Amino acid sequence: MPEFHPGTDIEINPDVPTSGFRNAIPNTKRYMKANAQTLDWVCEAAYTGDFDRLEELLATGDEKNLFNGDVNEHKTNVAALHLAAMAGQTECVELLLQAKADPHVKESMPYGQDPDDGRTALDLAKPLGHDDIVEILEEAEKEHPYGWYIPEGPGNNAKCYGMWEHGSKPPKGWYSSRPGVAERNGFDEKKYPSPPNRKKQAPRERKKVEKVEKVEDKPSEPALPPIDFLPIGLLFPGQGSQYVKMLAGSKDEPAVAQMLEKAQEILGMDLLDLCLNGPESKLEETRYCQPAMFVGGLAGLEKLRKEKPEAAERFQVCAGLSLGEYTALCASGVFSFEEGLRLVQLRGEAMQECAGMSKQGMLSVAGIDKKDLDPLCKKAAKADGAKGVCVIANELFPKGFSCAGTEKAINTLKDLAEKEGALQAKVLKTSGGFHTSLMAPAAAKLGKALDEILPNMKPPRHTIMMNVTAKPILPGTDPKVIVDLLKKQLTNPVLWEPSVREMIKLGVKEYYECGPMKQCTAMMKRIDQGAWKTTKSMDV
Repeated sequence: MPEFHPGTDIEINPDVPTSGFRNAIPNTKRYMKANAQTLDWVCEAAYTGDFDRLEELLATGDEKNLFNGDVNEHKTNVAALHLAAMAGQTECVELLLQAKADPHVKESMPYGQDPDDGRTALDLAKPLGHDDIVEILEEAEKEHPYGWYIPEGPGNNAKCYGMWEHGSKPPKGWYSSRPGVAERNGFDEKKYPSPPNRKKQAPRERKKVEKVEKVEDKPSEPALPPIDFLPIGLLFPGQGSQYVKMLAGSKDEPAVAQMLEKAQEILGMDLLDLCLNGPESKLEETRYCQPAMFVGGLAGLEKLRKEKPEAAERFQVCAGLSLGEYTALCASGVFSFEEGLRLVQLRGEAMQECAGMSKQGMLSVAGIDKKDLDPLCKKAAKADGAKGVCVIANELFPKGFSCAGTEKAINTLKDLAEKEGALQAKVLKTSGGFHTSLMAPAAAKLGKALDEILPNMKPPRHTIMMNVTAKPILPGTDPKVIVDLLKKQLTNPVLWEPSVREMIKLGVKEYYECGPMKQCTAMMKRIDQGAWKTTKSMDV
């Protein structure tokens, strides 16, 4: 006799693997076929508040776009409901609960720590002041039956489904034979009585498939051990932090010397000589500066590795300012040093080429709120005619921005900002209108290179704050998500201040700026005094 998925007239297909979780939102297209929708997409939509995308994945999509997996599954140490609760995404929390995401599921604890110390979505929302979500989750915990959770091992706090399949009375016959597990998890037999035993169905006969090994198949790489993260954040500076004599203090470190040797082969020039001896005008050129800063950032990481190895290996999250984002991705294991340097070389060359196509510029503005600066930018762009461009390119710290665009518009903005009472309105040496539509040709070139390297890219091992969204990319995320964001980075503003504030929300307690100068440290002082006091510079 055929089985059907609950709430639908769709027969269970034994060839389409599904978890024990059954989404409570009716949709006749659910479980019709295996598709490419993964937990990564659910978690990203839940955290960023992309309600339309989450609704498609959980409720309205067709057989290609529905998520057929388990929303209670952990992504690294948390589930989708945890992420939505942490980020204050009320609508996403409500939708996940409608799909029967379990509010009792706790975060997974590192090996050796007590799973009972894991926090629920409610526990995470309370200290962040998301009062509406707290109220919703408190009610959900009362209404949702308490399930059984694996209390030990790497999958701790994961919900165990099909618990009634193997016996009439819990805890006898549950998946675990450990006595008292149900009671320790708060199980109340009177409140949640066991349903009648279900008859076991005869296993379906399946065709035996002979495994054919392909000669060209490469042996899979051994899985890396999980990281027991420390509440540490790494910051990587971008273009503008370079100076003649940089790398003088780290060039003789074996790892740095090796990087410099490889850089000379890849770039076809002596990068170390340029960093040590200049001239400054050449080091400032985008095509040379960006590879130099990429190496400089990783040299700072090596300095940290020498002084505090656990911080360099077990950091929780990292972020890089513009070009520094590539350094952060390399530090998180997304691509190798060689791959990253080639990308950065192409990026710098393409951006400099774009900058030479027209007269462009950048302006540092301080002392004006964003809501007041935006209309000034639009007014300046309009004054430059149909081709005028003037936008905020970097949100750096409170009332601190860099704006970019066409040269005439930038000069106009300088006058407007000064009249508005700006504490600073300074034209920067940088020649290009970076992070604006003027960089579209460079973004197209870089996009092709990113697509080519994508098959070699690996999921990040650490959380990365991305410039375009100021939202975290979690460990294990599909590199395609990262590539899509990098493609947008050149033509969209860098949200640095929001990224740093998000790191603080994630519970980061110590920060290390890895690379030349103290650009990120200085901005941290203006963003959050408490975080600044725990920020240390790894200057090279």
